[in-house]
Amino acid sequence: MEQRTWKPTDRQVEFLTIPDSVQESLFGGAAGGGKSEVLMMLPIARGFYQHPRFKGLLLRRTYPELEKSLILRSKEWYPSSLATYNQQVRRWTWPSGAILDFGYAEHEDDVRRYDTTEYNYIGWDELTSFTEFQYIYVSKSRCRSSDTNLPAIVRAGSNPGNIGHGWVRSRFVEPAPYGTIIRDVRTGQKRIFIQSLLTDNPHLMRANPDYAHSLEMLPEAEKRAKLYGDWWTFSGQVFDDWRTQRMPDEPDNAIHVIEPQSIPPYWPRVMFIDWGFTAMTYVGKIAASPMGRAYLYEEQVYRKTKISEWAANLNDGVKYVDRVLDPSAWQQSGVDHTVAEQIMTASGLSFRKADNDRKGGKTLLQEYLRWRARPVREVRTDYNADFAQQLLRWKGMDAYNDYLRQFVPEKAEVNLPKLQVFNTCPEMIKCIPLCVYDKDDTEDVAEFDGDDPYDALRYGLKAVDRFYNMSEKAFKEVKTRDDILEEFQQTGNWTTLHNRMDKLERAKVLSRRGVRRFHGRMAQRTF
Repeated sequence: MEQRTWKPTDRQVEFLTIPDSVQESLFGGAAGGGKSEVLMMLPIARGFYQHPRFKGLLLRRTYPELEKSLILRSKEWYPSSLATYNQQVRRWTWPSGAILDFGYAEHEDDVRRYDTTEYNYIGWDELTSFTEFQYIYVSKSRCRSSDTNLPAIVRAGSNPGNIGHGWVRSRFVEPAPYGTIIRDVRTGQKRIFIQSLLTDNPHLMRANPDYAHSLEMLPEAEKRAKLYGDWWTFSGQVFDDWRTQRMPDEPDNAIHVIEPQSIPPYWPRVMFIDWGFTAMTYVGKIAASPMGRAYLYEEQVYRKTKISEWAANLNDGVKYVDRVLDPSAWQQSGVDHTVAEQIMTASGLSFRKADNDRKGGKTLLQEYLRWRARPVREVRTDYNADFAQQLLRWKGMDAYNDYLRQFVPEKAEVNLPKLQVFNTCPEMIKCIPLCVYDKDDTEDVAEFDGDDPYDALRYGLKAVDRFYNMSEKAFKEVKTRDDILEEFQQTGNWTTLHNRMDKLERAKVLSRRGVRRFHGRMAQRTF
């Protein structure tokens, strides 16, 4: 049997020598850091393979991923340690009696297939592809040791991204700088994150000298994740325009999270709710500016809280142009009153059922987050007056106006992005970048634990957009009011302010009551 020598990188050594008292650790953060390799080689590097009672488990989310990565790589290295492989049960066995299994858990409940076995070592490859439930269930119930000479440790590797990005970041990355031992406040158990970048892997750099350059050429968000191990932006995000801070070489308006600002009381407002009891109840409030920009200025979050305890807080005395509620709250569930009826009774407010068009809501949010202006349409110069008159006679005013618009320069887009979020709304800020595409329906967002703010925002923006489309006249009124106040700030002329505001109010009254119009002896009343 040919003997092969594996030499770990310095960063892999750091990962391998984490004390066994640190039960959980995450390795990686960027492409090419040697994550899968170090998880696979750990039982050999630590000498566990020589112990007759050692049992290990390496996991990927799906069997094809497992077969193409860990199993294939293990066949390059394990035979030199005299291990033999059983393809049927996906198990390596060493002469000592030590074993290492390969497993997968494509569906949530697949983790229960490991209920009957204890493992000293559990390795999770590409941890962000798993759900938090899968990780906690296996790691906490199956990782144990009945031999004082063997540890009970959980080790994982992953890049940023995928469906589990949020909980992995929250568990390993957010609590402390990498390399710092984190102590769980509830259990007292320890965990740590060891960051590994491409530059920490000299073997790969020598074998692929152009790899780093190819990563440099990626779009900024993807480059930050794969090259720099940035856990705040990653490839695969549905809303890749989302910015909590500007990236290099991006314009000033490439930002969605802002400091709170004063909102004029006459701006139309929308309240929207995604209801849950075991899950989160999310209440959001948006103000719609006359210039077409929506501001998420307040959020309320409740967990495992009775409707009677939180719904009364909804009646804040503000006049909303629309209030929408999660469609699931309207379902009949065998009780006297639906959730929607209970919320309306407890709050004293009326709601309508929210629009639950998932794909339309996703597309609308992408449009509201867009901060890059569309390319300006090229203006035609070949106007033909005879053709225009023919269009008017044959196809009517709509076709005639469509033709004329082709000769008018487009106005540059302003007020981008169309959605801004006050930094006092942390749940929404945390949720939006975690949205990834559903692998079974790539036009939709995959559901995940903690997606309630996103669902609520879909409802809210649908309501805001509906109001914009239905209320052009109302927004002209709000825009006029803004113009009057802006003029007053510049001139300080109280008389002009009074006269213009009085004229605006009289116009509102006339438009509501109707204006009697006369033509000869005939009279009409319009409403």
